[in-house]
Amino acid sequence: MQDWLAAVRVLFLAAITSTLFGCSAFQAGHDQSQDVAEGPNALSIVCSTNLTPEQQIELDAIDGLMSQSKNFAALARLETLSFSSQQHWLRWSELMGKLDQTERAEDGFRQIVRACDSAMAYHGLGVIHLKVNRVEEGLEALYEAKIRDPGSAVIRNDFGIALMRGALFGQAAFELRTAYELSGQQMSVARSMVAAYYLHGGDVALKKLQRETGLTEEMIASGIEFSRQFAVEA
Repeated sequence: MQDWLAAVRVLFLAAITSTLFGCSAFQAGHDQSQDVAEGPNALSIVCSTNLTPEQQIELDAIDGLMSQSKNFAALARLETLSFSSQQHWLRWSELMGKLDQTERAEDGFRQIVRACDSAMAYHGLGVIHLKVNRVEEGLEALYEAKIRDPGSAVIRNDFGIALMRGALFGQAAFELRTAYELSGQQMSVARSMVAAYYLHGGDVALKKLQRETGLTEEMIASGIEFSRQFAVEA
């Protein structure tokens, strides 16, 4: 782990169901899909990101259920659909993770990575690795996600948090400051950013950050409190 983290530092400095398979929910034309695994768990992954208006409405409804933590209902609704886009497979893999089916989630994201090489697939894989405390693998996957979509606030936020879990606080501060600005200064991202700055540079770094961003004392206090879990891990 330490050797890998040292390599990451150099890199940054240099570059600054019962099985569901086969059921009606997974029907997709073979000409649109790529079978990227062998054996009974192979998925007919579709890499297209094009959605009809009706499909977008369906996925928005599923996202709404997920935002309310109604993940069982979200999965049930997703299973009624034809898996005709990459977004469908990403939602399924994400829901597997939310329902603690982490092996299936990892397998799903890994197959999407192999078929589509997309930022969101790497992002999902990285989040699953972090969920099961495989920090090194999480960092690797989230770095690949960031390279493919450097303008994503969500990816850079999660990558920054992963860097804090690896005790790479300086790099985390850079990623989280970027995520904060990309996100339109979302408070949830600000908390993580404050934590990284505090762990990297203490009160001096926080005072400078506060002058530059205008963060309130309440947000600074929240970020310091959030930083405690990473200080313990380090």
